[in-house]
Amino acid sequence: MRELREFRAHHDAFVARGITVAGVTRQPPDQNLHWRDRLKLPYLLLSDQDGSAGRAFGVSRRVGLGAWSLEFFRRSTFLIDFHGRVAAVWGEVRIRGHAAEVIAVAETLARPGA
Repeated sequence: MRELREFRAHHDAFVARGITVAGVTRQPPDQNLHWRDRLKLPYLLLSDQDGSAGRAFGVSRRVGLGAWSLEFFRRSTFLIDFHGRVAAVWGEVRIRGHAAEVIAVAETLARPGA
């Protein structure tokens, strides 16, 4: 949950730069609403219950335990540019300073019409 708070702390800086923040979890929408309210998050938490978005973005990892198989998603950050393309990916998220790092990279992206 610390990564969610990190983006909350820097939310005004994202908004000032025209950047929309959203989190994606495997939790159902009602649980995401609970955590959004509890942590006072100023951005959306989207639900990927079936894991299709996580698999499409390549962040899933399947672990076999005998006859059982569990699917985990790695904490990752994707920066989508103003044209809807993935401009940067962080697969190893270091929580402290991560939001500021994302802002710094976002500032290097050209805005449409600029």
